[in-house]
Amino acid sequence: MPVPNEWTLEGKVALITADTRGWAPVLAGALAEAGADVAVAGSSAEHVESTAAAVRAQGRKAATIVGEFSGYTETDAAVNQAVSELGGLDILVNASLLELGKPTLDTTEFEWSTVMDANAGATFRWSRSAGRVMTEQGSGHIVNIISEMAERGLTNHVPFSASQAAIQQMTRSLSLEWGTAGVRINCIATGWVELNPPPLEEQQKELLVRYLPLRRKGTPEELATLLIYLSGDFSDFTTGQTIYVDGGAMAHA
Repeated sequence: MPVPNEWTLEGKVALITADTRGWAPVLAGALAEAGADVAVAGSSAEHVESTAAAVRAQGRKAATIVGEFSGYTETDAAVNQAVSELGGLDILVNASLLELGKPTLDTTEFEWSTVMDANAGATFRWSRSAGRVMTEQGSGHIVNIISEMAERGLTNHVPFSASQAAIQQMTRSLSLEWGTAGVRINCIATGWVELNPPPLEEQQKELLVRYLPLRRKGTPEELATLLIYLSGDFSDFTTGQTIYVDGGAMAHA
């Protein structure tokens, strides 16, 4: 992915949460290509290591942190490890999402709680832990990668949509709370994005024609340039925003 010359993250340290969709290696690799060292945190050692490998392939340092991160103690320790191994923390990318497609009347209280905690709860914990470092040093960028379902309703996706809206409002509120401390917080809201999209089925083609002006799915690479922009000093006057990378789907909203 070509990076504009002036878009450099040289000397910066990022922490990204590994996901199960395969996006994290692309995003972490882009951060590394722009010059950042990257710490990778996640519950799957396989996903964490594959993401770290993408960083090292760009000639940058990577730190790997495997755990469940279900409480402040764990996320605080992970942030401290990133700072210790890589020399600081300038960028946090909350990239992991848990989806659930299920009719509301069949959704259990456990499923609701699980989705809300895995998405909104985890984003809050990571932001709180990273925010301690960033507010103290007077600078930092937090980028939350969410779904456009924060704004759009979708049948059988109530817990997931609610969790995405919660992250969006968290982003706005934190931008107000931490702006005076030099910390910028923004969202990238994705639409139909897939890693190496397979050939479309006829039903999928019909959906693309109906809902997406660009008539195709997106790729994680198309999120990467925006991620670099929101992670660097060149976006210092941008905070509290949600930027949609969705092929024009939100034009219908």
